[in-house]
Amino acid sequence: MEFFKKGELKLLWPFYLNVLISPMLFFLPAFMIIYFRDLGFSIFQISLLTMMMPLFMLLFEIPTGAVADIYGRKISVLLGMLIEGVTIFSIFFLNNFYHLMFAFALIGLGSTFSSGAKEAWITDLIRKEKKNFLQNYFVKSRSLSNFGLVVSGILGAFLVKQFGVSIIWIFAGISLFTSIMLLGFAKEHFIKRKVKIKDSFKSLIKQSKVSIRYAKNHHILFLLLIATVLTVFATEFSSSLAWIPLLQNLSFPDYAFGYLWSAIGVIGIFAPLVSLKFLKKGQERKFILNTILLTILVLALVIFVKNIFFAFLIILSQLFLGGMSYPVERNYFHKFIKSKLRATVGSVESMLIGLIGILAMPLAGLSVDYLGPQYTILLSAFLMIPSAVIFFKIKDGK
Repeated sequence: MEFFKKGELKLLWPFYLNVLISPMLFFLPAFMIIYFRDLGFSIFQISLLTMMMPLFMLLFEIPTGAVADIYGRKISVLLGMLIEGVTIFSIFFLNNFYHLMFAFALIGLGSTFSSGAKEAWITDLIRKEKKNFLQNYFVKSRSLSNFGLVVSGILGAFLVKQFGVSIIWIFAGISLFTSIMLLGFAKEHFIKRKVKIKDSFKSLIKQSKVSIRYAKNHHILFLLLIATVLTVFATEFSSSLAWIPLLQNLSFPDYAFGYLWSAIGVIGIFAPLVSLKFLKKGQERKFILNTILLTILVLALVIFVKNIFFAFLIILSQLFLGGMSYPVERNYFHKFIKSKLRATVGSVESMLIGLIGILAMPLAGLSVDYLGPQYTILLSAFLMIPSAVIFFKIKDGK
């Protein structure tokens, strides 16, 4: 059985090569918090910096989306990557908190040019060529990306050990410029549309009202949205904002966070596959509930952490459970949405997740600064309990 279908590589090789190579050089997330802590910033200040990205993504999603419709997906994606790449390079030279806030806002702005446009570009190209590559592309690209993630952690550990943590900005910039170069060779099928930003806002408001009304009146879907929001809020308190300071307190070497990043990549490859083995048809709700309960139990054990090995065991268990639950939860969520409302309900969900993330990040940062990382992670376990209660109360048949 061939990995690629006939003609698939000829059409899509720039996209496949990009999802393999670019992640290998982008080990920035594994070391970013360490870098800013070394500059003397508090976790609350770091949370404010990272919050700027989703905030500006939320604010500029529609205006930048119009660029893709007017000038083409390819131009939009490459422009967004150029903005991100130049800004990330500039952070290497910045140490003022307010300058950095502006830089992170620019990164958020740049990412909106490419976030939805890239998938639209690939989808339109494949459909125009009348090829049956789309489903295979998303599966293969995810696998290649996770493989690149594993390599990036090992590479990042070596480079940080040799050159210091600041090297992350140089290689993250190189990663984005490599993407620009590779995707510059990709074909595009684009038909120019007349788009007005004002009309886009009106359309969004209209679609959102319909979707919110549908979700509100659908008992199960409404509960699922609430549970999702609560889970996202709770998860911010057991994110890297808390785990990285805890590991540093346990004398974990800075460069070794790259190896942790690689381990996360391995989990990203195998966890969804494990869920397929244990999941039984019609048992999605029970499966999700059990993973939440196990996650709560695992996170609660953080109070007993005294060494790096035990901390690693909890981190990887948390990520493994999340990796198993995610595809099941997405399938279960879409089970209750009408096809014609699927995109708009999904947009409302994304908006809610974005807003709750923006709210939760600084609160988690404050918690780490005042309660400490261990108690913040323990707090995350308690904050997940309402989500478990909601899934327990959901009745699939109603």
